[in-house]
Amino acid sequence: MQTRISSIVGANRASSLALCASLVAAVSLVSISGGCSTAQPTKLAGSRDLPANWLKLSDGDWRVRALPEPTREYLVRVKENMAEERQSSYYRFYGRYSDGLVKAMADANEAATNAFLASPKIINANLTPELYGTSESYNDVDWHFAANANQDWRELKDDWGRFWLTDQPSRLSPYPIQPTGGQP
Repeated sequence: MQTRISSIVGANRASSLALCASLVAAVSLVSISGGCSTAQPTKLAGSRDLPANWLKLSDGDWRVRALPEPTREYLVRVKENMAEERQSSYYRFYGRYSDGLVKAMADANEAATNAFLASPKIINANLTPELYGTSESYNDVDWHFAANANQDWRELKDDWGRFWLTDQPSRLSPYPIQPTGGQP
């Protein structure tokens, strides 16, 4: 009788090990294959349409035409100053623009970028750039996924203990055993 019980327990243990190995492999596969989300970068509406240098665009470019009139005039003035300075002896000698014009060029690029991103055409293109769904941003979705995954992993560890019968001592001993773990 004892050997029969041992063989049943041994067979159950082998099938249990195979089941556990397949469960761990499945959970690992889900984690590796994209089940875990990554944080999404914050994107400003219209940022993919931003040029590297506003001063290199033609006046007929749609991005320049989306700018307000004062900003377009500012870009034209800076371009004129650049053309004048290219004819100067300073530019011919040093091969670069003066420090004052370099600062004006940087200011013009920054002003054009800010005006472009604040233009009604760009804002209306995507009124909710931060929302992933109807009510959650990318960060909210990532946080909910992380909280659920954390709870699932903790529950899996508890289930693992119950599966291997390590959550409580065995009751098969013929001798009385006093609990020493401090748990009732």
